[in-house]
Amino acid sequence: MMTAALGAMLLSACQTPPSPAPGTRVNWPGVPFKEVRAYCYDYTAEARSSFWAQGRMHQGVMDPKGVKLSPAQVQRLLADITVSQPAATRTNCYKPHHAFMFFDAKGQVVAVFEMCFGCNQFVATPGGLPEYIDYKKLYQLTHDLGLPLGTGNEFYTQACRGGVKDRR
Repeated sequence: MMTAALGAMLLSACQTPPSPAPGTRVNWPGVPFKEVRAYCYDYTAEARSSFWAQGRMHQGVMDPKGVKLSPAQVQRLLADITVSQPAATRTNCYKPHHAFMFFDAKGQVVAVFEMCFGCNQFVATPGGLPEYIDYKKLYQLTHDLGLPLGTGNEFYTQACRGGVKDRR
């Protein structure tokens, strides 16, 4: 019979540590940008879940203009997503409803970060972000920006169609 301590030791040996090590800051997006905007979208509005593909936004976007981040908010965002955190719980749902787009001085998209707060997974283009980010602080920033935060696809479908009165 396996003891709890032995089981925990074996389980921890099977887990890989976060990459890079917690506390490590990465240089992302690694390209110059002038502006960052935040968006909420209903990924179920079309077949693809990616917010930005083939030069266009997802059709389910709540407001195509998004919310422009102040310089201080951009710094918060970068701190939240570029500093590696200890391993955290994630699931495999990946149903993203939030995105941050980085624009250069000509208004061209140079980077995109999309997030599913339901499973704590994200996709970044270009790649290079830590495996684990500060989900709690990113959630708070998203809240502070006034974007809807809720549970389930129906919440976001209604929010993006204007049917949710309190969008936070």
